[in-house]
Amino acid sequence: MEEFVDSVENQTFPLHPVDTQSAFLNIPTQFFFPNKTDDADFMPGKVLRHGFYKALARFPIMTGHLQADGKGGTQVVVDRNNLNMPEYLESTSDIEYETMKKKNFHWSAWPEGLATVGGITTAHAKEGVIKLANVHITRMKNNSGVVVFLNVPHYVVDGVGFFEFVSLWGEMCRNGHSEHQFRFDRSIIADSIPNERRPLNSATEQMYGGFSPLADWLAWLSPITRGWVLSKAQLSAGVSSSTFRVLRTKIDGLRAQVAAELPESERDKLTNAGVLAGLVSMMAAHAHRACDAERQPGLIASAVSSVWAALRSLVATKEAESRPVLMLGDLRMGLSLEKRNYTGNVLMPFNTPCPVAVLEAPITPESIATTARIVTAIYSSIDPPLIGSFVDMITRNPRCFTRPMMYVDANPKIVTIVNELHFNIYSADFGYGYPEWACAVPSFFANFIAIMPSPPPGDDIVVNIIMKTDVLDKIVANEFWQNIATLIY
Repeated sequence: MEEFVDSVENQTFPLHPVDTQSAFLNIPTQFFFPNKTDDADFMPGKVLRHGFYKALARFPIMTGHLQADGKGGTQVVVDRNNLNMPEYLESTSDIEYETMKKKNFHWSAWPEGLATVGGITTAHAKEGVIKLANVHITRMKNNSGVVVFLNVPHYVVDGVGFFEFVSLWGEMCRNGHSEHQFRFDRSIIADSIPNERRPLNSATEQMYGGFSPLADWLAWLSPITRGWVLSKAQLSAGVSSSTFRVLRTKIDGLRAQVAAELPESERDKLTNAGVLAGLVSMMAAHAHRACDAERQPGLIASAVSSVWAALRSLVATKEAESRPVLMLGDLRMGLSLEKRNYTGNVLMPFNTPCPVAVLEAPITPESIATTARIVTAIYSSIDPPLIGSFVDMITRNPRCFTRPMMYVDANPKIVTIVNELHFNIYSADFGYGYPEWACAVPSFFANFIAIMPSPPPGDDIVVNIIMKTDVLDKIVANEFWQNIATLIY
């Protein structure tokens, strides 16, 4: 570590308004590595630690302190005389690796304290600052395997940047060096946007605009205070998470059926992720409708619900004819930033109203085609002029980054979908092979769906669905879903 400290230079990283769009969230991820050969020197702790600090030297932003101006602006200040060093913990467990594997790595089988932070970015309990990296290396009983827990807040990276760091860490452990270069300078975003503009849809503008005093107050708070408030808000109350495997043969077959319902000019553009986005949007709508029909609140509960609904209506959308589906688009591809090794946060929440009649229609290849065309339009329309309009909007009001969160809370049936198939989730090789499984901590926020790659060498798709428990139960029992997906846990 001394070698690392000597390499640090004083510098400041002004964050871009795009960085703040999900800044209050963490990326807490577990990677599970089996000791298949009973190697007595399997993934040595000294090698992991040394490799981590060599990788950290290439990501100096993760040793800085967050400084916010209360107007939506935030910067990361790296001061070699006052470094915000990552939390790096090591422990041993009395649980065999195979015990977790037999339960498909369900969190109920994890060692206690494996994940040292949750989904909300909060201050470190002892040091009182927000750590920009948390590590916990857990060696399983009899050296049967190792679990690597890593968290980096969305303030400094998005999913792509996160897994780039994990991959670099592995490379440093294997080779001691890396030729990969990374860019942290946020000016690359402005430099990549042309003068031409294409307007955003009105629903996305509405999500970021309007009257929302609570959102403005949250944006005004310091990162530490905001994290404390959100951690007390019980955003995960009554929420459950289930993970499914969709066989490649099943999704390829369904995509062929759905594509046949599209105009010929659109068939080649339809992806497996697009099919799944359309399908899960419909399943969520069906599940919410079924749960609404079963719920019969008492008199007091009805009164409380009515008051809360009135407050929500200040920022909620009219749901009679349409319902929002929030797609998270990656600006990296629209601006060709993937070719420039940019690691900052570049997620764009794109609000797409979808007719309720479409979402609640019987699930068939034809209805999935209709839904997929609507909800995945952003994937084919993210281009520099559209991105320019988005950046202009959030730059004019840097404090608007809390608006989507309040908008989602005000629309409790909204579905948020992120396509992570291009994330290098399984690229972490510390010299002993790739992880057998990787996953986030359970139960982030309701109505969140992540579409992810499966562990190598398979080419299936993993889908994580987080919903209110009664809604998720309906999705698990959905017959159409059961025909293409297998419940992992």
